[in-house]
Amino acid sequence: MNDGSKKVAYNVGGTVLGALLAAAAIFGIVQSQNQSMPQENQQVINYNS
Repeated sequence: MNDGSKKVAYNVGGTVLGALLAAAAIFGIVQSQNQSMPQENQQVINYNS
């Protein structure tokens, strides 16, 4: 592997890692926002049980 292709590999790897971290962060924010509104979640739980 020459230096040029190493740079491309690192860039692609960094982009994929960044996208995964961003997706995880967004998912975490959505989950924490849902937990701060128990009325909606409680209705769903009561309906299902």
